Amino acid sequence: MVTNIGVNLESKECRMKGSGYCPHPLETANSFLSKKWTISIIMTIGNFQKLRFNDILNRVEGITGKTLAERLKEFENLKLIKRTIYKEIPPRVEYELTLKGERLMRAIVPLIKWAANNR
Repeated sequence: MVTNIGVNLESKECRMKGSGYCPHPLETANSFLSKKWTISIIMTIGNFQKLRFNDILNRVEGITGKTLAERLKEFENLKLIKRTIYKEIPPRVEYELTLKGERLMRAIVPLIKWAANNR
């Protein structure tokens, strides 16, 4: 099955019998998205466009600096965020979503709306 956005939703990897959407891609994404703080960090950076480390730390209630640093590194490796270092004293580092990160954020928004309306 090919959707109007050109994504092949049927896969030889899918073992679901019958026709329709194969859940495999979402299950793979869920293993990443279900990590604690992932959605909060992505949404926070996306909502504010560019943020410094301490700004993110202060906006995501309850996260530790160590965990935030680990998640940001993971997101950078996945090309979801861009880390920009400015050669200033003291050094300034800003984080922003890449195009891939922005697409992820736009995909998460309807799920957030659904969750808010179906508590």
